[in-house]
Amino acid sequence: MRSLSTTPQRHFCQGMTLVEVLVAAVVIGIGLMGVAALQVAALQGSSNAQSRSKATDMISSLADRVRANPDGVNDYISAAPGGNCAATAPAATCAMHPDDSTATGVSACTPTELAVYDLWEIRCDLENELPGGQLAVGCPGTCPPLTPMQITITWQVQDTTAGFTTQNVTLNMMPWVSAGPPL
Repeated sequence: MRSLSTTPQRHFCQGMTLVEVLVAAVVIGIGLMGVAALQVAALQGSSNAQSRSKATDMISSLADRVRANPDGVNDYISAAPGGNCAATAPAATCAMHPDDSTATGVSACTPTELAVYDLWEIRCDLENELPGGQLAVGCPGTCPPLTPMQITITWQVQDTTAGFTTQNVTLNMMPWVSAGPPL
């Protein structure tokens, strides 16, 4: 007969091996890199959406200004594009700044001066708010009543390859719709 051994048997299935730990670390690392890539894409998308929202607000503001100045509609097209915002300030200040509580320095402007001031103010906003922001205002020829006017704002956004892409917002409007043609 065989005698039974009283020595305890060893259990070799305890804990994880080094290979299993390394595989788990690689899987977790790949997952974290995917989460980081999603975060970068979300931030770029958020920034691009914010830029588009700002451009849309600026176009809407300029369209309202054009409608409020029906005698100066053609001056919005013929006004020369601006350069540096500070260096191209218009001769006449045609509106109060929201932070100013007095009307000191505000002029009574002609329709042409108001158009130049409006374009300067929008271009300054573009320069300060949108990277590479450009403004284009046009009509086929001049803008007689019932002729559509096109306002376009373009700017640069960073794409997924670390390059830059041009985005734009365009508004086609009838300058005379809300104010009616001048009499």
